[in-house]
Amino acid sequence: MRGNDLSELWLAEPLGERPLVPSDLPLTVGGPGAAVVIPGCAPGEIRARVNVSGKDLRVTPEAGKQAVMDDVSFALEERDGRRTIVVRHGGVSNVTRPPEFEGQPFESTTDQGDRLPIAVVAFEPRRRDGARPRARRNWRKLALWGAVAVTLLVLGFMMAATTVQVVTSPQVDPDDIEFKGTMLDFGLKGNYLVLPGDYELLVEAGGFAKAAMAVKVGNVAEQRVVVALERLPGIVVFDTGGVAATLSVDGAARGKLPGEYELGAGTRELLIQAPHYAEQRIRFEVAGGGEHQPLTVKLDPLYAEFTVKSLPAGAMVLVDDRELGRTPLATELDAGHYTLAIVHPQFRRFESPITVRAGELLAIGPIELGMPDGTLMVRSNPSGADVSIGGRYRGRTPLSVSVVPGLPQEILVNKAGYKPVTQSVSVASRAERAVSLNLTPVLGEIRVRGDPADAVLYVDGASRGPANQSLSLPAAPHVLEVRKAGLETFKATVTPQAGQPQIVEYALKSAGAAHVAGIAAQRMTALGQELVLIKGGRYTMGSPRREPGRRSNETERVIELRRPFYLSRYQVTNKEFREFRAEHLSGIFKDETLDLERQPTVRVSWQDAVAFCNWLSDRDKLPPAYERHGDRLELVDPVTTGYRLPTEAEWEFAARNDGRQAIRKYSWGSDLPLPAGSGNWADTSAIYLTPVTITGYNDGYRVAAPVGRFPASPLGLYDMGGNVFEWMTDRYSIYVVAPDHVSTDAVGPRAGESYVIRGASWLSGKIPDLRLAARDSASNGRPDIGFRIARYAE
Repeated sequence: MRGNDLSELWLAEPLGERPLVPSDLPLTVGGPGAAVVIPGCAPGEIRARVNVSGKDLRVTPEAGKQAVMDDVSFALEERDGRRTIVVRHGGVSNVTRPPEFEGQPFESTTDQGDRLPIAVVAFEPRRRDGARPRARRNWRKLALWGAVAVTLLVLGFMMAATTVQVVTSPQVDPDDIEFKGTMLDFGLKGNYLVLPGDYELLVEAGGFAKAAMAVKVGNVAEQRVVVALERLPGIVVFDTGGVAATLSVDGAARGKLPGEYELGAGTRELLIQAPHYAEQRIRFEVAGGGEHQPLTVKLDPLYAEFTVKSLPAGAMVLVDDRELGRTPLATELDAGHYTLAIVHPQFRRFESPITVRAGELLAIGPIELGMPDGTLMVRSNPSGADVSIGGRYRGRTPLSVSVVPGLPQEILVNKAGYKPVTQSVSVASRAERAVSLNLTPVLGEIRVRGDPADAVLYVDGASRGPANQSLSLPAAPHVLEVRKAGLETFKATVTPQAGQPQIVEYALKSAGAAHVAGIAAQRMTALGQELVLIKGGRYTMGSPRREPGRRSNETERVIELRRPFYLSRYQVTNKEFREFRAEHLSGIFKDETLDLERQPTVRVSWQDAVAFCNWLSDRDKLPPAYERHGDRLELVDPVTTGYRLPTEAEWEFAARNDGRQAIRKYSWGSDLPLPAGSGNWADTSAIYLTPVTITGYNDGYRVAAPVGRFPASPLGLYDMGGNVFEWMTDRYSIYVVAPDHVSTDAVGPRAGESYVIRGASWLSGKIPDLRLAARDSASNGRPDIGFRIARYAE
């Protein structure tokens, strides 16, 4: 027994045994309510107190109670290895008081104690309802055995089950976890007891889609399962400020805005588009989980308020020939450059270029409309002279045009081979005035020499006598022919120059010999356009794979040009194109004019260009190279000798030709750096026109230059690598051909929506784009696309 240790102290009395704690001491001894109850004590009566000190047991009687404690003994003993206070007395409780019954006297003596005589009375069983006591005892037994069975089952389950830890990704507290396939899955906070086997694990969590996954629970102590949860979509409420727009999410169209859309959780790429507004691209983080997120999108307008007033009112307002309404007018226009016209039937038409800037009000007027135009009729002798009025080309004599009334009109009449004539006239409103001008020829000397001497000379189809002679002719293009029966006719076009005699030499040959010698090296169109003969040959078109700046559409392929062809020395000018379509305007580009007579004509479509070619073929009595199919012109098959656009095979052969073979890389040669004055491209002066320019290069022209201002190619062709892009007759395609395949006189595919353009332009600011093998395509006219003409020689 351990000294003063009270941690194993017990109390043993007739009522039973129980452990004690130190706070129970000292024990009170007495009647009911005391720690130790002894017989013969009244309730609440205390007769003694018992305490333990070390190995000693102390019993302290209450004052005057020693005599009544003689029948009670106390001892401190060791039982089963623990100290026990043993209490012994003659009974287990107080003496029981006999029951008292009203009207039944009884007597009690100290000798009999609590024993009283009981009288025997007659017994009569009482009827009972409900289950018999025996039945109740049976049910108790069954309940007991059932509890034992359940306990054994629980113990067996716990011994056989595996502890499964269920973890979610991302980690959240699930609302419900269920192992489908068993009802015996007990757990708390993600740890479950589950019997081994195959199950479907179902996990539900707020804001996430219900997850299901196959799980195999093994016969191991612990098992960890990670369940991936997919965040539910969120609701994004779009506010576009009342602008009707469309929404695309991650590249897929979703619908109209404003409105709300259910979007998958995570980062989303949003594209919001609306007519007349700049598109908005937004990277937006969708919270998901059914959460509503507002998104306000401010769309920047690409239009401006536009108002027009006129005096008088009621005039029709046209923008790029599109009617908008009558003055006073208030409307909206997209940002850009336009031509504004104000038209009233009783007043002169007002016309002006305008620039609309997004978000900035453009108020025009009030414009005071002038009186109606007068009519000016211009005649010349000889006729066919070019007429410019106020610096603007108006056509050829005889000519009738409308002019501003009451103002002096400067008339310039010019014809090749004649001195220009100017005159200032004014015409009253609604009046007509006729002007007739006589042109003085400018003569130049032409000396004709050759064999045989007895051949006859023809000038412009008229016989002029023996071929060997000197002629004084107007300084305009003339066709000279030298004829003799049995010999091939010599033919040449010359333009006399005042004070500069020219010698024309001929040598007539037989028909066979003439064909072998070749075809005329030059020809002239009815408009005076010079054509240069290109005899053709074989070359490799495109560029090698390792050429710096090469594009994938520059496939190398072997080309053979068997039919000799002519190519115009210059790009077609505004003046020449207006012979075909007098109302054509090349317009302006950012306040820079493209409309001068010697500038190349631009803003012409492919259809416009080939229509010009057919018109010119008709004037020169050549078969048309294009025929109409529905509303489009298409190249004739087989190709005629009429005027047409060059094929890109012909163009590249001529552009890259160094006089012997087609090997040049650039229009100036094959080496860098770019020499000064080589051509017209996007130079440093064009920085406000285009963001990409050639550093350190200045060609003197911000936009298109007059044709022929830069050095010619070895074949005598101008602007082959610059000034403006040129339409080709070919439709655009990317070719894949065998290395040994040879394409003969290729004209491109017969179907397609876009056409090839070649060369470069005044907007080209990258050196790789200046390569003569570079290809591009277009479908519509542009301010930097023009054309030159070609035709087969035979």
